[in-house]
Amino acid sequence: MLKLNTLQEKPWHIQLAVFGAVALVLYAGFWYLVTKDTRAQTRETDEKVAELVQANARAQIASQRLSEFRVAHARAQLDYEEVKVLLPEQRELTIVLQGLQDRARGQLSLRRFSPKEDIQQDYYSGKPIEVEVSGSYNNLGVFFAQMAAYQRIVSISDFKIRQSPDQRTGKSIDSQFILTAYYASPEKLVSAAKPATTTPATAATPAGAKP
Repeated sequence: MLKLNTLQEKPWHIQLAVFGAVALVLYAGFWYLVTKDTRAQTRETDEKVAELVQANARAQIASQRLSEFRVAHARAQLDYEEVKVLLPEQRELTIVLQGLQDRARGQLSLRRFSPKEDIQQDYYSGKPIEVEVSGSYNNLGVFFAQMAAYQRIVSISDFKIRQSPDQRTGKSIDSQFILTAYYASPEKLVSAAKPATTTPATAATPAGAKP
């Protein structure tokens, strides 16, 4: 009581300062006690929002990668369908080989036409054939040009050419090479046509979006 009377005797501006200080202390205590739970909830909410933002960003990246993968797969399927036209199936290989043999005989003197063991690749196979021919430079060039324009995929490798010992028959050169005819077996056609069973990343549903 004495202190209050003493305070009342002080100038008004000192009384105002004292009451202001007391009010500030009371307000600070009230704010700390009353808003303690609210501040904790706010901090927890901010942390959850940050986690959702990061999850949403990751989901958008995964979704973009999945879309890119689908586009690349569709492009690969289209390319494969175009190439498949040039690859005969295994059951057609005999017809193709007969056609190659007939073309060689039409331009050159066919001395050897010996199919070898097949070459296996992921989505196609190859039938290499050892070929020996005799003829003129021009006729050999015509045959190679026909192979380059052939409607099926073939290749020529291990090419050798030498002058023919007998020039009187009109066959000025002898040539040896490996002629490979490519084909696709039914199993590999099915395997190549199947869509991929795995994706580069599983696209998560962005936060806040409906699945």
